[in-house]
Amino acid sequence: MTTQTIRLLGAAFWLGCLVIGGGWLIASSRGGARPLVSAVWTPTESVVLADPTSALSVGDAAFAKDPGRDQWHQVGHVGQVNPAAKTVTLTLYAPVDLDLDNPFWDRGQPIDATLHRSSGKVDDVIATLLPKPKREELARKISAAMREHGEEISEAMLPLVFETFRQSLPVIESELVASLKRHDAELESITTRFREEIVQDQMVPLIRTEVLPVLRLHGREPAEVIGREIWGKASLWRFGWRALYDSAPLPERELVREEWSRFVEQEVVPIVEEHLDEITEAVEAILRDLAANEVLRDQLGKVALQIVQDDEARDLLQTIVMEAVVDNDRLRQVWVDVWTSPEAREKLRTAGERLEPIIREIGDEVMGTRRDGIEPGFARVLRNQILGKDKVWLTLKTEPRLGADPSQPIALRVATDFTPYPIVHLASPE
Repeated sequence: MTTQTIRLLGAAFWLGCLVIGGGWLIASSRGGARPLVSAVWTPTESVVLADPTSALSVGDAAFAKDPGRDQWHQVGHVGQVNPAAKTVTLTLYAPVDLDLDNPFWDRGQPIDATLHRSSGKVDDVIATLLPKPKREELARKISAAMREHGEEISEAMLPLVFETFRQSLPVIESELVASLKRHDAELESITTRFREEIVQDQMVPLIRTEVLPVLRLHGREPAEVIGREIWGKASLWRFGWRALYDSAPLPERELVREEWSRFVEQEVVPIVEEHLDEITEAVEAILRDLAANEVLRDQLGKVALQIVQDDEARDLLQTIVMEAVVDNDRLRQVWVDVWTSPEAREKLRTAGERLEPIIREIGDEVMGTRRDGIEPGFARVLRNQILGKDKVWLTLKTEPRLGADPSQPIALRVATDFTPYPIVHLASPE
């Protein structure tokens, strides 16, 4: 047998192993959980649960808590599923040793069952990896690290951030202008529609009924005082003869404009400056009353919501943002140039050296270590995300219920809050 033939046979053998192993892994991940019966428990009886969700499959586990030790135990599994009747048969376990103390299971009371599901979404993964006590502990460690090295890291990173913004803004602005020009027709259509539906029908009546009375109340007195003083300084003669001169066929014109500029600069501005305190008080009073106007706030909120919920406007805004920022190749190149420059590499290396210990510690807290084994939360996520396990389970407890009919299926509750899978498989190096 030649070397090439041996190699081909070896490759075919390992390829067959991979295919068989992969098929078994996929089949096991799709087939639901296999019942995990503890060595001290054995199936004894069964109860019927009403499952309107049709979420349970054969082998899905049922757990109960030992209140004395706050520890979960598997006390049953789904043995049968009846899709037509939307019921499942739950097989319950009993101790092999009848003298074994079982404080978490009162067999003389009716069962209360709750259905739990893991969606596999990011929120569920984070809740599994980082329960609240661990999040608080990691937050304290990160805060301590930032207090120790925050100033040094900021000095290293802020120049890069500022340089990124400095170079990005002109690129975004130019692409934004180009995008607006490309969509000028859609913008005009939306603007015209909003002008009719919002400005004319809603904003103008609102200003007439709610804003103008406030302006009159607080702004009328200072406006009249300033107006009278300005009128007293105005000279009809100076404006009159200049207007006549400008209308005559003479070489020099624009005398009215020159007189108006002089009048504003030498007469109007000093008068306004003398009344700045009254103007400021009036503006503050106007803003205060407008901010306290519930009708105005409610109507403006409805207008803003109407604009945000407008499908055409939202789609156009999304398109413009995508073109100006997300799909902007020039902007992407700016970021690459800034953050891959020799100066940026040196600053990132310095920041990494300061943060490496806390990052490694966070990694150990989340995933585990070779010495202590895989973290329970990480083990749960691996089984759920990689093997497709532990997606649906039940929690049981005994609870006295008056008038319960033992002949009817037990109503199944559905948990509204996510909780991680109760037990951990293969989370220890042992």
